Amino acid sequence: MSWILGVEGAGAALAAKSVVAIGVFDGVHRGHQVLLAHARAQARAVGVPAVVLTFDPHPSEVVHPQHPTPLLCPLAHRVERLLQHGADIVVVQPFTEAFARLSAERFITQILLEQLHAQVVVVGEDFRFGHKQQGTVALLKQVGQFEVIAVPPVSDETGERISSTRIRQLVQAGKLQEAAQLLTEPLYWAGVVIRGESRGQTLGYPTANLVPLGRLIRPPEGVYACRAHLEGKQYSAAVSVGTPPMFPHSPPMVEAYLIDFPPRPLYGCVIALQFLQRLRPQRKFESLDALVEQMTLDVEQTRKVCESATL
Repeated sequence: MSWILGVEGAGAALAAKSVVAIGVFDGVHRGHQVLLAHARAQARAVGVPAVVLTFDPHPSEVVHPQHPTPLLCPLAHRVERLLQHGADIVVVQPFTEAFARLSAERFITQILLEQLHAQVVVVGEDFRFGHKQQGTVALLKQVGQFEVIAVPPVSDETGERISSTRIRQLVQAGKLQEAAQLLTEPLYWAGVVIRGESRGQTLGYPTANLVPLGRLIRPPEGVYACRAHLEGKQYSAAVSVGTPPMFPHSPPMVEAYLIDFPPRPLYGCVIALQFLQRLRPQRKFESLDALVEQMTLDVEQTRKVCESATL
C-alpha cells in the first residue's frame, strides 16, 4: 500500500491495468466507503490494483478561490483513510489552474488511459470532471475502453443522503456526534504548535497553541473534550476553540491541554485532535481563580468523555 504524488508518477509505477476510483473523498465518509468497497471488489475480481485518484488542494480553491471549501481532515489523514478502506495505491493529483483547464476528453485520454491504465472506473452517479465540469458519467461510458461503475448516493438510517457538504454543516452547527456517525470516526483536525502568550502555563494548565494544517474546518467556539495524537502516543485533551472572553484581545486560536503529558516544549510539532464532545461555550469568568476552577472541571469531564468514547 502506498501513495503517489501526481498521475505521472502513477503511470511509471503501474505496470498493468487498474481499477480507478475518482473523487476528492473529503472525510472519507460512509458514502465514500461504499464506493471504495465497489472499487476494491472489482480490483480483486480482475486481479489488478485498486487505485484511488484524489485531488489537492480542494478544487474549489482554484475554481472558486473567493469561497474555498474547508476540509474535514488533513490530506495525510485522507490518504490514510483511503488506504484503510480499500485502496492499494492513492494518487494525489495537484489541482492546479492548468489541471482545471484540462478538457473532459483529455482527462479521459491522458489521465485514465495513458497514465492510470484504467480497466474499470468507479465514480458516484453525479460525478463531473474536466474543464467547467463538462464531463459526465455518460461521457465516460461512451469511451468504450473501460467499464464504468456509477455508484448511487448512500443514505443514512433516516433516508437522508450522506455527503461531505452535509457533514460540514453538522460540524459548523456543533453537532459533532452526528458528524462522527457519518464519518465513522470523530472529526479529525491537526495543527502545528506555535508560540503563544503562555497564559495556560501561568494558570497551571500549559496549552499547545495550534495553527491548522491547511484549510481545515473548525467547530464553533467553545471548550471540547478531544483525543490527541502526538508522536505516536494518544492523550485525552481539553481543547479551547476561539477567543476566550477573559482575554478578548487574543486572536482566535485552537489551544489544547494534553492531560497527563509530561511538560516540555512542543514548538513545531504536529498534534492531531479528534473532537469527541463540546463541553461548554466560551464565557467570561469573574476572576482568574474562577477560570482555573472551571478548567479543573473541564479536565475531569474530558477524562470521563474520553474513557467512555466508543468511536
